[in-house]
Amino acid sequence: MNRLLTLAVLFCWVSMAGADTVSLKSGAQQKGIVVEKYNDRVVLSTVDGEVEVKDSDIKDIIYDRREDNLVKLGDFHYNKGNMLKAYAYYRKAYQLNPEHKEAQEKFIHIKDLLLRKPDKKLEDDIERRQALFRESGKVYSPEIPDLPAPTLEDMFRDATGMVLGSVGEMPQVESVMPQSPADNAGVRSGDIIISVWGRLTGYSDIPELMRSIVESITPEIKVSIKRQINMQIAKEDTGYAGIGGLGLSLTMQEQGLTIGQVAPDSTADRYGLIGTDIITSIGGESTRYMPLKDAIRLISDSSSNGRLQLEIIRDTSIWKKEL
Repeated sequence: MNRLLTLAVLFCWVSMAGADTVSLKSGAQQKGIVVEKYNDRVVLSTVDGEVEVKDSDIKDIIYDRREDNLVKLGDFHYNKGNMLKAYAYYRKAYQLNPEHKEAQEKFIHIKDLLLRKPDKKLEDDIERRQALFRESGKVYSPEIPDLPAPTLEDMFRDATGMVLGSVGEMPQVESVMPQSPADNAGVRSGDIIISVWGRLTGYSDIPELMRSIVESITPEIKVSIKRQINMQIAKEDTGYAGIGGLGLSLTMQEQGLTIGQVAPDSTADRYGLIGTDIITSIGGESTRYMPLKDAIRLISDSSSNGRLQLEIIRDTSIWKKEL
């Protein structure tokens, strides 16, 4: 989602110079722009359309932009458990391009992780010492009846207030407990969680995703959700020119087609749209390669017919409860 502004010109290139290069283990190469990076694959936009390439087939990816290569190096060290090196690469990528959403979120996350890690280590040391005292008989430890251990689903629900399921290859929120961290963050039943701290969740193992959130040292969990909004447009709103009658403005940002402002008590406001929401489809039609003027026209045409279906992506933070 980070390079959508450059995608439109991709199809005007005479050659693929300046594109990302995916080197395959077979020795072949594919050029284009990496538009999505999942747990086990990437989506590459090429002159012939979008292509999915699995990690198991990839030898290396060389990105056109330096910040993308720095994020890749940060990911490598993060997955190896070398947090200090990962921090250095994410920080450099963020400094190069503060608008780079993936670099921004990963840098903030690992910085918070490193700041809190000593506290977690201290807690673990105290717990280990208490355990040693108990084993040596120096601390009275009355017998406690065995209780069934909470399941991962129980711990995840208690920490976040959500019950997760799946739709296709994506984790979907099945229910949200009232007044829970997820509810306070604006998460709703039916939302799809598409990323956690900048890492896409598609094709991921859902129990592993829940475990990573439950065991996270940091209480703040930065997530991006995808939501479908079906709007019924009142007749008095259809007479306005353009999209003004809906009470919203649109801009094209690096992340994609973005809502700029939402007027209070407008149709857009009543359906829960907010500024910074990214519109990924209009009436089922993807906006990934859609020029701004075409998106405005499509929204205006749909609104004039009294119905408008939008799919949006929204960033939010869930402050989980300590278990």
